[in-house]
Amino acid sequence: MMVAILSVALVLLFTGYNVFYTYKQGEKLTCMAGMMIAMTVGMMSSLALGVVLGVALQHDLTLSTIIAILFGMGVGYLTGKPVSLMAALDGMMAGIMGGMMGAMLGVMLVVSDSIVLFIDVIFIFVMSVLIQLIDEESGKSKATNDSNSKPFLGSAITLFVGIVIVGVMLLFQYQGNVSSASQSQSVQPESQTTSKENDGYQIATVDVKSNGYGPNNIEVKAGVPTKIDFKTTSGISCTKHVVSNELGIDVDLKKGDNFIALKDLKPGTYKYHCGMYMYGGTITVK
Repeated sequence: MMVAILSVALVLLFTGYNVFYTYKQGEKLTCMAGMMIAMTVGMMSSLALGVVLGVALQHDLTLSTIIAILFGMGVGYLTGKPVSLMAALDGMMAGIMGGMMGAMLGVMLVVSDSIVLFIDVIFIFVMSVLIQLIDEESGKSKATNDSNSKPFLGSAITLFVGIVIVGVMLLFQYQGNVSSASQSQSVQPESQTTSKENDGYQIATVDVKSNGYGPNNIEVKAGVPTKIDFKTTSGISCTKHVVSNELGIDVDLKKGDNFIALKDLKPGTYKYHCGMYMYGGTITVK
């Protein structure tokens, strides 16, 4: 969660600075340059925010998509409007596209912190190059000999600061992983007690693969405590996040066995699906 909070702050900071900087140089920019700048800001900001929200909002595709698209449209419009209405429209359309792609990426990928940090690095780099582009297109970098080095120096400093921020985030992640690993060492004997913990339960197994769940339907007896074992193999896709409002399931699956207890099941058919509603299956209680 710390990584997600810092990533949102980073996106807001860099996006706000680029919007403000474009506004200051707006009168000196051509329509074509304004369109490219607005498109880049709208696309990258909504893409980065969408990925973070897709992870932070417990893989809620709807809410993360809405927020990312609205944010991208807003910054795209604000960036392009000082240049021309055409540039503003271009930025808004790019914001819509980036928001959709970013939210889908954040929801689909299970290796959440790693992909968030990767997107942060790409975001910082592109935004730093964008500052150089604004200076170049506005003619500021050609005004004097000294000004030729200022855009590069400013972008280099911005990039360096961004990388330092990402490095701090990586440090937080590493410390969190170390602490969680040390805590898990004391609970390690679970593999020996799994069979005892499952005593009294009827077990049904669902194979989780990158291209769906199998079998598509499983049958269990009503009135008997039940555990569903979502057995996950290697591979990364949206199937590693299982949701069922009817059964109260909303979990991220780890590689191997994932036993989920279901009690007091009444006869009927219950549906479950992946985080993106692309794959699913049913559990029939008789």
